[in-house]
Amino acid sequence: MFKKGLLLVFFFSLLFCGFSQGLPEGLFIGAKSPDFKGIDQFDRPVQLREAAKKKPVLIIFYRGYWCPHCTRLLTSIQDSLSYFTDKDVTVIAVSPESKESRLKTLEKTKAGFALLHDSALLISRLYDVSYSLSESQLARYRSGSIDLAKINQPNPPALPVPSVFIIGKDYSITYRFFDPDHKRRTHAAELLSLFH
Repeated sequence: MFKKGLLLVFFFSLLFCGFSQGLPEGLFIGAKSPDFKGIDQFDRPVQLREAAKKKPVLIIFYRGYWCPHCTRLLTSIQDSLSYFTDKDVTVIAVSPESKESRLKTLEKTKAGFALLHDSALLISRLYDVSYSLSESQLARYRSGSIDLAKINQPNPPALPVPSVFIIGKDYSITYRFFDPDHKRRTHAAELLSLFH
């Protein structure tokens, strides 16, 4: 009986490990930041490596205009944007939402910093923050009038773990905020305090 119980514990721990290996972890402090390019909401080209040559870069991965926690953070960044600019920081926000949905984010947040459409989730995959949703999860979102297949079109209905990274001039990650609990976020004041 005891051996049987041990075997069951072993089996379930293996099963759990198998599932957890597929979950995103986000890049860690000290890792070199992968380069990416995109076009922002003002049709301006944005390239991480070019921006990080000159100044530190703050990258924010957000879920979409429909997420109040995301729009609250982006709005607070916009409200403090002049302070980030004074500290010579470039701000880039990245989301899988479609270009049409991005306009709703712009309308809600008035973002004067770059909002990038993450085409084919390439950027969020590079930073290991993207995850797929089960059909039951998608159904729960739909029951709340959030149709991710439509909102993220033509991207698949995946989401990033809300994350923030600071990239230094040597392209290394000097700060990360990564929390699978989408309700927990960092704050603009805390981020500003990291720049001297």
